[in-house]
Amino acid sequence: MNVQDYLLYSVKITPDGEFYMIEIDGEGWEGALSQGETIEEAKKMAEFLIYDYLEGFIELKRRIPAPTVVTENRHIVNIGYDTALKVMIRNIMYDKQIKQAELARRMNIKPQLLNNILNLRKETSINRIVQCFQALQNKLIIEVNDE
Repeated sequence: MNVQDYLLYSVKITPDGEFYMIEIDGEGWEGALSQGETIEEAKKMAEFLIYDYLEGFIELKRRIPAPTVVTENRHIVNIGYDTALKVMIRNIMYDKQIKQAELARRMNIKPQLLNNILNLRKETSINRIVQCFQALQNKLIIEVNDE
């Protein structure tokens, strides 16, 4: 599992009458639709759509699918490393069938604090992210490339 696999999302933005329709690319993202009145608004709405769907997967206790990135004629949304790492943590929890209360217990923190740590819309320190990976017994390797 690589953070790069969860960092970029491509969305198709197409004119549809007076609006621009937005659709997230990839398997598992079917039905992820929105619209904007202008192309600029549609690009902003694309980010909201991605976050709303990510939060929906979490609420429904479903595994979050990795995005399919299509570069031709698509708008690319970068959700940031912080959010991508949290998506990875959520998927590890799903795969290992570890509930949030259990992870909080392993980390020796209150469940409310873990809820804040894993909130996709809040920034979290790398130390807390590492603590989550350690409690899940998953290795986290951080590489910075010059690309």
